[in-house]
Amino acid sequence: MHRSNKSAFFNIYHLVADFIALLLSYCVAYNVTLQFTKLHGIMEYTWLIVVYVPVWICIMCISGMYNTTTFNYYDRIFKYSLCSSIFSSVLIGILMYAVKDSMSSGLLSMNFFFISFILMLLEKYITLYLIKLPSSEGIKQVIVIGVQSMYDQFNYYIKKTNIQMNVIKYISVDKFKEQNDGDDHLSLEGFQQELKNQVVDEIIFALPINYFKEMKEYVLACEEMGITARILLDLLNTKFSRVYVASLGTLPMITFHTVSLNNLQLFIKRIMDIIGALVGIILSSVIWIITAIAIKIDSPGPIFYSQDRVGRNGRLFKVYKFRSMYIDAETKKKEMLSQNEVKDGLMFKIKKDPRITRVGAFIRKTSIDELPQFINVLKGEMSLVGTRPPTIDEVNRYKNYHRRRISIKPGITGMWQVNGRSSITDFEQVVNLDTKYIDEWSIWLDIKILMKTIIVVLFKKGAY
Repeated sequence: MHRSNKSAFFNIYHLVADFIALLLSYCVAYNVTLQFTKLHGIMEYTWLIVVYVPVWICIMCISGMYNTTTFNYYDRIFKYSLCSSIFSSVLIGILMYAVKDSMSSGLLSMNFFFISFILMLLEKYITLYLIKLPSSEGIKQVIVIGVQSMYDQFNYYIKKTNIQMNVIKYISVDKFKEQNDGDDHLSLEGFQQELKNQVVDEIIFALPINYFKEMKEYVLACEEMGITARILLDLLNTKFSRVYVASLGTLPMITFHTVSLNNLQLFIKRIMDIIGALVGIILSSVIWIITAIAIKIDSPGPIFYSQDRVGRNGRLFKVYKFRSMYIDAETKKKEMLSQNEVKDGLMFKIKKDPRITRVGAFIRKTSIDELPQFINVLKGEMSLVGTRPPTIDEVNRYKNYHRRRISIKPGITGMWQVNGRSSITDFEQVVNLDTKYIDEWSIWLDIKILMKTIIVVLFKKGAY
């Protein structure tokens, strides 16, 4: 479980937008001031930014303006933006008076104050407007279970925050009660089936406190499948370990999670993915060309191979690879299922697979076949480091606890690849490695896995 989830609702994108807007304000203020008085070079006054920006952002952080659960009224944005601007400017004024350095300008500082305040308001009001626009891209898919009164209150509060979610279904808590005819009873099995039949990122229980004990097995089912569960209670009188507690308006909210909710670290991971994928494509561009030619000469068929795979929480995407098999490989696979070396048949691996071409054997051994997955990483469907992306058929045969593997983005490499790769024939061991990665995830762990992957690829360990 992750100890750093106090930042689960921290909005890194707003902070970055504010930082950029403040830098832009300084540039505008400098050029405006230059029209009225002589100034040194623009870089000579950068101490203003060094002092002003961190103080401004710090005050906004303390005020909760980077927390997505904070209510965002236009007057609240105005109030805290003004307070931050005034406090930062007063500090600048005190420093100018104390130091009396030639590399300071009262007119520049005053212009910076007014321009930054106006620009920050525009940036935040525009951002607030855009957030409220309907969009489905990247929005969490949520099922709400509860009583109507709390569900209405939940919707009321959500609209006043920056939290973006799509409630795909509302289930009345009455369906969890035993009915004489049984028609309205939602059994635990029925609940689990609901989670399997559609893309679900989170389950939210909006319940009075007296329902909490009844929800225990349903929360455990969510944890088992790697789906985040949140509980909104009208009264909280007990404590839980390994949970994240926040508030939505006046409602205490307890989050039971098995994946990292730290938005700052997830943002850094995404930046690493984009940079890593771009660098990978550039450095391997010559290999792409040579491999494409070799595949065409070796056997008939396309250069690239795509297949539907299951991503985070059941999202489907097409994974890209260099074709390493003959074009009738899928047909022959059905005839070779009895030769599968992976226990339980939840993955398909055999040594000296006759479906693999001569070039395919080489590019698999060297992991060149996976280079096109950099495209999946750039598209946000995969990460550089994660779990192995399973096929739809594999997921359909998963037990509930196996589904924890798909509670995060799949990766080009991961714990499985650097700890035996294809030499591991026990699927349960693969699951253990993947869930260990999910439980222990950090930026540093990703870096270590990437470094180990380079060693594994260079020495061709565990590949066939």
